[in-house]
Amino acid sequence: MPAQRNDIEFPTLDGTILRGWFYPPSTPGKQPCIIMANGLSALKQQFLPSFAERFQSAGYGVLLYDHRNWGTSEGTPRKESDPAQQGRDYSDAFDFAASLPEVDDTRIVFWGSSMAGGATIYASTFDHRIRASIVQVPFVSGEAQADLFNKHLPALYANRQAIKAGNEPPATLQIFPRTSESLLSPDCPAIFKDAGMIPVLDYLNSHDLGWEGVVTINTLLNLYGFEPAAFIHRIAPTPFLMVITDNDAEASTATQLKSYGMAREPKRLVILRKAGHFDPYLGPTFEENIKHQLKFLRGELQGE
Repeated sequence: MPAQRNDIEFPTLDGTILRGWFYPPSTPGKQPCIIMANGLSALKQQFLPSFAERFQSAGYGVLLYDHRNWGTSEGTPRKESDPAQQGRDYSDAFDFAASLPEVDDTRIVFWGSSMAGGATIYASTFDHRIRASIVQVPFVSGEAQADLFNKHLPALYANRQAIKAGNEPPATLQIFPRTSESLLSPDCPAIFKDAGMIPVLDYLNSHDLGWEGVVTINTLLNLYGFEPAAFIHRIAPTPFLMVITDNDAEASTATQLKSYGMAREPKRLVILRKAGHFDPYLGPTFEENIKHQLKFLRGELQGE
C-alpha cells in the first residue's frame, strides 16, 4: 500500500514558499516529527521517501521538502544552493511542523543528508527547540573541498561580471554526473566522479526521478565559506547522531570523524562499513542505516 502523504507549503522569513510532503504519523494523537531535506542538487523525491516511509511506519510524522531554488519550491536563482540559508530555512520548517495538529512540538527532529547534513548541523547549533538532530554522510567543511573548486574560480567571476552587465544568465556547473555512462567517460565534466555513484545514477534514471546533478557556478562561493564543523560543538545539549561511511570520497570520512570529535555529548556515531558516500541510500547499507536511525529515535523520542 502506498504511503499516505499530503502536499504542503510554508513560507520562510523572507516570504519564499517552500513545498513538499507531510507524511502523517501512523499512530493517533500528537506524535514526533522528522524534518527532512536532501543534499546538493537533489530533490525531495530522490531516495528520501524511502526514509520517510520507514519513519512513518514507526509512528512518526515526517515533513519532507525541497530546498529554496529547487524542485517545487520557490526561489531564485534556480539550481543555486546556499547551505547556510538552507539551515535557517529548517527553522521555518520547524514552525510549520509545530503548527500541525498531528505533531508534538516538543519532539521535532532535524534530519539532513550530505550537504543538507551540513545545513542540519548549522541549524541545530542555533535552534534548540528540537529534540534531536540526525545527519548522514554530512558535508562539514568548505575548506576541505577547496582544491576541487579552485579551478572553477576564473569562470565563476567571469560569469558574475557577465550577469551584472546583463549579458548572461547564471552559469551552471556539473557537480555530479548525469548518468553512469557519462561518469565512465574520460570526458566527464563533473566535479565529483566517484564510481560508487553508479548504482545511484542507474536507480535515479531507471525510475525517472529527474536527476540533473547541476548547480549554479556561484553555488561554489556559498560552499567555500560553509564550515559547519566550526559550529558543531554548539549542538549540545541536543542529542546528536552522525552516520558516516568508512570510504566516503565526497565528504571525506577523515574530515567527518574530526568534526564528530569536536561535537559535545550527548552524541552518537555510526560507521557503515565497506560503504561510500552514496551507499546509505540503497540496498543492504540502507537497511543497516535506517536500523541505527530508528534505534536512536526510539531512545530519544520514546525513552527506549
